[in-house]
Amino acid sequence: MILAIDESGSFTEGSQEFSVFAAVHLRQRKTLYKMKREQFAIWENSLPRSLKNSKGEIKSSSLSDEQLLSFCKDVLMTQQRVAVTPIIINPSENPARIVEKHQSSQLKDIEIGIKEYAKLGKPKMAKSYEEFRNWFAKLNYSKYLKLFSLGNLIVISLSNALGHSIANKYDNELVQLKFMIDRDFIKEPRHNAFWRELLRSQIYHASKMYPLPLLNTWARKGHPFLAKYSKDGELSLGKLFWERCTFDNSHENFEIRMADAICTIISRNINRNQCEDSYKLLRFCFIRDRRVTNLVLNDFDISKWSYKPEDNPWLKLPNQALLTE
Repeated sequence: MILAIDESGSFTEGSQEFSVFAAVHLRQRKTLYKMKREQFAIWENSLPRSLKNSKGEIKSSSLSDEQLLSFCKDVLMTQQRVAVTPIIINPSENPARIVEKHQSSQLKDIEIGIKEYAKLGKPKMAKSYEEFRNWFAKLNYSKYLKLFSLGNLIVISLSNALGHSIANKYDNELVQLKFMIDRDFIKEPRHNAFWRELLRSQIYHASKMYPLPLLNTWARKGHPFLAKYSKDGELSLGKLFWERCTFDNSHENFEIRMADAICTIISRNINRNQCEDSYKLLRFCFIRDRRVTNLVLNDFDISKWSYKPEDNPWLKLPNQALLTE
């Protein structure tokens, strides 16, 4: 199963418009994957060549509502129907003062993690986490909100992928699970490593709200997913997010271009009341309750914030080391 991710929106402070993230779930059984790739290619080739950019790619933002409707009819809704996990976030609902509180509390957690590595006699790890802290501290409002949304989408789409595959009896494909993310998010190799540490924290906290729906019978009878992603009797997702989570070019991967088109449809409908017919069809692809998750950062009194070791993923406790082995 491939979870391809893209976004639409500016994430600009004070913006009244919703920014959108979406993960398109693609089955990897050979015939189904080939069929969806061919359906997308036929639809894309039907579009005017004049819409292609310098990389030979057609961005969905340049398409008409009618062209996006044909995408829904000819690609998403045809056999096998595609599953989608969508989320939205509105900067006006997430003011900078609240974002700064969350960023500040996370920085305190990282700094305590640095001290713990130093106490353990691991100066190289402490140094790496100092670099990570400096990178994280420099994230501006838009970048923080964007990475916050991306991390939450990954957690929610993973939970949805597990639940949907179990309910529809194709959970044997989970062992091939892979995330493909538009390369625009992270470009520098060192920042890639820092982002994965940030993702570790997001998985740790968000999984409490969106727990992974694993069957009890998997532990008793055995399951390929647990065999690949468990360690010492506990789920360990380090291998998944280091080896099977990549940043890829959209012009080389139709999966990401599909996610791009989905984001455009959601954005136009929610922000401008456009693409009504496309959105009606697209909703049938939404997993769970066919609704879009709206992310809102909770406010809190940072002067009363107190450190809790059990909530700090950077202490590298054995059951918290999701991204570092």
